[in-house]
Amino acid sequence: MPIPDGCCIRRGFRRCSNPPSHIISIIDGSGEYMVGVVCREHLMLVESIVGLKQMQGEVPEGSVRFTELKSVATTCNYTP
Repeated sequence: MPIPDGCCIRRGFRRCSNPPSHIISIIDGSGEYMVGVVCREHLMLVESIVGLKQMQGEVPEGSVRFTELKSVATTCNYTP
């Protein structure tokens, strides 16, 4: 599954133009679930939004994990 190319934060119809720096996932008793990607600038905001949505029952209860994305370069020129 490809990673989205931008931060998940939007203001109205405008999407944050920063590239993602972290994967957001929820860890509960049955596994870990990716819920989005976020830029460095919005880490704290997303953490509070996820906490609020957990209290409202919109996001599963569990620990929020932010995993830093690492760039990988390749010289592969494969074309199907």
